[in-house]
Amino acid sequence: MATIKDVAQLAGVSVTTVSRVLNKRGYISKETYELVYDAIKQLNYIPNQLARNLYKQRTYYISLIVPDSSNPFWAEITKYIEFNLYTHGYKLFLCNTNDDANRERENLRMMRQNMVDGIILATHMLHPEEYQNLMLPIVSLDLTISDEIPVVYSNHAKGGHLAAQELIRSGCKRVLNVIAVVADKSPSIQRHTIVTQELRAHGIECIEHMWDTNAGMAEYYGRIEHLFDQYPGIDAIFSEDIIVMYAIKCANERGLKIPEAFKAVGYDGTLMSKISYPSMTYVAQPIRKLADQLVEVLLKKIEGQEIKGNTILDDVFLVHGDTTPPA
Repeated sequence: MATIKDVAQLAGVSVTTVSRVLNKRGYISKETYELVYDAIKQLNYIPNQLARNLYKQRTYYISLIVPDSSNPFWAEITKYIEFNLYTHGYKLFLCNTNDDANRERENLRMMRQNMVDGIILATHMLHPEEYQNLMLPIVSLDLTISDEIPVVYSNHAKGGHLAAQELIRSGCKRVLNVIAVVADKSPSIQRHTIVTQELRAHGIECIEHMWDTNAGMAEYYGRIEHLFDQYPGIDAIFSEDIIVMYAIKCANERGLKIPEAFKAVGYDGTLMSKISYPSMTYVAQPIRKLADQLVEVLLKKIEGQEIKGNTILDDVFLVHGDTTPPA
């Protein structure tokens, strides 16, 4: 395997000159560039990328820390984040925490040891000081940590209002509001708060149920069945897409006609919301735009720019399906 010394010898220049050509540092004549690159091509030389990155004080790795990448929302946003980072020359280091504080702490420690250039944080099990002490550029999705860490999120208050108005329009009487949010510091709690407030203001019973976020995907259907037994007489559900999809399945199996006897409104707008039967009514987040904004803000921080304030995306909208009555 050819080395940088072999390239220098063939090109008739010093090793330092080859290094400057590879790292595009300092003035190099066109003739010297051509000599070096001709030698690289002849020898099929592959530069030591790790050494070059250390020289630039960059690793070109970004860590994305999520609760569970098998969840449709996290799977979809991870795909878009990875694609966007790739276009900027970065690679993704994906970590799952399963909403476990110790795992999250271990992942953060590992990121620091492996010298990633920055972190996109989508889980929030630790004290804010633990994130601040990392001394790395961080951007957060749906979690307010500190003034130094910018947050990107959808307009959940608007999303909650859209969901509530659809449930009110549908004539619901007893709605189960399943809250799968692990921290009250997450702006995403607003969608559930708004739904409860607006339904109760219209005289509709709204039952808030805290979902066990530590539950694995394999447990979801059993937990939904338990909710139908725990809250008899519910005629509608509001929650994230995957939970609502299981509720639709359970209602079908129990002979509840949809949407006459049972209504459902999902939240997120993932692939799950588009393949349910009957077709789901849901509030769609701009998932790709969220991913793009997270990457944009983080790369600005890595470049040393000061980012002030949070980013709230307003393009949240209702998609009407067959789990609520026709408009």
